[in-house]
Amino acid sequence: MNQKTILSFGEILWDLLPEGAVIGGAPCNFAFRMHNAGHRSIMVSSLGSDTYGTKAQKELIRLGLPLEGLQFVSQFPTGTVEVSLDADRNPNYYIVPGVAYDQIELNPYLEKIVRQADVIYFGTLAQRSTRSRDTLHWLLHHSPPCAVKVYDVNLRKNCYNKQTIQESLLQADILKLSDEETDEVANFFGLDNKDLIKMGRHLVSQ
Repeated sequence: MNQKTILSFGEILWDLLPEGAVIGGAPCNFAFRMHNAGHRSIMVSSLGSDTYGTKAQKELIRLGLPLEGLQFVSQFPTGTVEVSLDADRNPNYYIVPGVAYDQIELNPYLEKIVRQADVIYFGTLAQRSTRSRDTLHWLLHHSPPCAVKVYDVNLRKNCYNKQTIQESLLQADILKLSDEETDEVANFFGLDNKDLIKMGRHLVSQ
């Protein structure tokens, strides 16, 4: 097997379900899948110096993921999503703002490891803050020319804007989005979502 070095940038968070907390975050899930596939999978995120941060660290160790890409901040809590059920038991989600993964900073380890990256996976949520967004774009611009950049659009209510999506699209080699996200992106840019190839060409030409 040709093992790749894969950086997964973004949120580690806990879904606070009625039955208990479950670790999640699309980048974290992707990192675990790549590790299970036999790759050198590195999660790049930030955790709070709190109980959920400690639990997340232990969970990543249990899953076999390295911790070198993690940062810890005392001023911000570990990311959480508050999940409640309405009268019909449909879930409602509140993604707590101002958390640790909004504070991912560039450091010597990231400056070094990004030059070894074969793949960089990133999404939209962690780019809601200037600090994490700036760090991500530095990494994208300083990765090897052959590195594949995977953008998982993964839109979450009140956590994105048109500029962030457009800048991310311009960086991406591979784009992952759902049918609903295709509609949302098409509406943002006034495009016809029935022809995805034409839509993609229009987006990258802007």
